[in-house]
Amino acid sequence: MSHFDGLGVEDLQSYFSDFHKDYYGFRPRFATPEQWRDREWLIESIDAIHDAMDERKKTPEGRASLRAEGWVIDEKEFA
Repeated sequence: MSHFDGLGVEDLQSYFSDFHKDYYGFRPRFATPEQWRDREWLIESIDAIHDAMDERKKTPEGRASLRAEGWVIDEKEFA
């Protein structure tokens, strides 16, 4: 069960657009109209950003860079 199960396509579009902007600094204008309406594509794209963040969290330097970008990273998770 995914935490996106209760979200419709419009909610996923909004979530992805906002999350992409927060992480990369720009809105995802690269998606085709078909992708933009595809629930699976939206979820995979959101998950890809989460995966990128998780990868950066693996090192102290990565966590520091995320914090410098304004993300809240609790070091206790990595002790």
